[in-house]
This record gives sequence, structure tokens and C-alpha cells, in this order.
Amino acid sequence: MPPTSSFPPFAPVPAGIRGGLVQLGLAALSAAALLAGTPVRAAEPQASGGALWQGELEGRVQVSITLFPQAGTDRIDGTARYDSRLAATPRQLDGQLTSDGSLSWRERDAGGEAPAGTLPRNGARFEGTVAADGRTLSGQWTSADGTRRLPLSLTRKAVYRERSVDAGGVRLTERFPETGRPGLDALIASLRTSGCGDGERECRSAIELMRLDAGTVSLLRTTWRYSGGAHGSLDYAGGSWRRAAAEPASAASPASPQAVYTRILLGDLLQPGETCLARLNEELQAALKRQGAAAPAHGALGEQAVHDPLLPFTLYRGGVVLHYAPYAVGPFAQGSYQVAVPFARLGNCARPNGAGQDKSP
Repeated sequence: MPPTSSFPPFAPVPAGIRGGLVQLGLAALSAAALLAGTPVRAAEPQASGGALWQGELEGRVQVSITLFPQAGTDRIDGTARYDSRLAATPRQLDGQLTSDGSLSWRERDAGGEAPAGTLPRNGARFEGTVAADGRTLSGQWTSADGTRRLPLSLTRKAVYRERSVDAGGVRLTERFPETGRPGLDALIASLRTSGCGDGERECRSAIELMRLDAGTVSLLRTTWRYSGGAHGSLDYAGGSWRRAAAEPASAASPASPQAVYTRILLGDLLQPGETCLARLNEELQAALKRQGAAAPAHGALGEQAVHDPLLPFTLYRGGVVLHYAPYAVGPFAQGSYQVAVPFARLGNCARPNGAGQDKSP
């Protein structure tokens, strides 16, 4: 079955990492503290649930890593993306972060589980250390076949927060990133779920930073709701924005997200006309067929859809990803689908300001 999300909100909120400030100068730092950063001050109870790290291999391949500690252990898990490679479905990773800052992980295919106490054997691996302040990590990246060994340094770009609250007898669990950039954090806050709807017994929401670089940000929110019956429902929401102005230096100099970021619609990335829309739909339907969707034709988009700000698509450096919730292109049992369409596949139908190169390793 296709994955329901590359960043599932269904796992319980970890019991650990509750409000721990990273203490510099200590002889040993816990794995949770190294990943967590400094908690925000807020009226609602929150926990640090991991972090997003970014860097480049060989100065040209963008690497995005999310790492999440497993409560009560030195184990970690997360996801790995390399530019456009596996943009729709990143590789999963499992590893270890010890109290002295030693970090190791190995990637695996999505859906595969590593045996307890072991690292998976079918993906690239990393061995290195996390700096004492928890803001950078560095070490050696090794390809899956062991033939390429490259230095890799990553910088922490965001901390993931988690909260779980009861409101009127309904349980709301959410995970969301925090970057320290007021304009961007305001965008993230605008996507957060404030509560469950009428008749719902439980809802879980996760916001993921799908792309974050100097000029562009893409956010995806995955929400699961349960109101009784055989199963719950899952839906996607999100958006992409281009940075229109410099962020203020700190939260002390706030700026509205509208002043800093301008929304990108999918239609903005296509040359106008039926021919280019048809070319995009050919790519979408062909990919859905390859993934086994029962009704790939339902994945086609109309002119109104590509200009709809609510269309759940995200950007990566080499193209776009469309996110289809269960029932959108097949029965619920098939789950959801993510389809990556490289700009190169669209040829001259992709607008120049949307073009990007695939530099995956």
C-alpha cells in the first residue's frame, strides 16, 4: 500500500524531552537535548520532538534530514531527502545518538523495518558527531554500496514541537516546526489545527517543512480525524511561498507573513494554456498508474484547480509533488499517493522561475 504520509502524525507523542533546555558546558548531553534545542515560551504545554537538518553533499546536492529521538532510549529515527530524489517519499532512517554526541544512522526503504537493536542494511549511512550546542553536526556519508565516502555537515534549521491536549473530551495531538523566523513561523501557525471538528473523537495533525531554502518554503499538513466507524479520515493541506523580503532579525522585530512571503500557486509554475495543463496531467496520471492507483484519471487537474490556493502540492528543487488523500484516486484501502513531477519532464511548459536541476547522488 502506498504510504499515507512521508511524515506520519499517527505515532504517540514521546513522553520524553519535556521542556529541557540545552545546557552548554555540561560534561554529557542527552540525545534528547542535542536534538531538541531551546523550547519556546507558550501558554500551552509543548515538547521538543526532533529537528530538521540541512546541508549539501559535494557543495551541490541539497540534503534534508529529520531526526526524532525515541523516548527513553538513545535510538533515533527520521527521514532523508536528496534534492529531487525520492521527493514524494523520502527514505526512512534509523540510528543512534549517544550522550557524548556520537551520531550514526542508516537509511532504508520506506515501509521496511529494521530488526530490534540493529541498523538497516540497504541504504546510505552516516557516522559523525553533534556539536555541543546542538546546532550543527558533521561526519562522513557513505553510499549504499560503500563506493562513495563524502564529508557531510548539516545545520539545524528547525525544531519540531509537539503537544497533546484535551478539549471538550476530544483529544488533539499535533506536531509542527519552529524556525525562529517570525514571518515563516507565522505561516506555520496559520496551518496549525486549533481543535477537532463537531462529532470528532480524536484528531492528529503534523506539519512538515517539505522545502526550506533561501528563497522558497513549502509546508504540508497531514491531518487524521476519527469520529467513529471502521476507520478515520486523512486529508492534506499546505502551500508554497516565495520569500519577497528579508526576515527581521528576531521576534522582537515582527513582520507579517504577507510582507515577507508571497504564495506560489501551481498555475504560476506552468505556461498558460490547455496544452501545458494536459502535459502536466499526463505526467500525473502515468505516475499514479505506475503506483497502482485504481482511478488515476481522478488525479487530473483542471484550470481552476491549478489556481486554487488550497491545492495540496509542495515544491522541491527539481519539481513539484502532488499529494492525494485516500479516496482521491482509489478506495480507502489503497491509502494516499504522492506524485513527484520533475520540471524537466514538463519541458518548455515549466516557467523559467520554476525550473530547477536534479542533482541527486
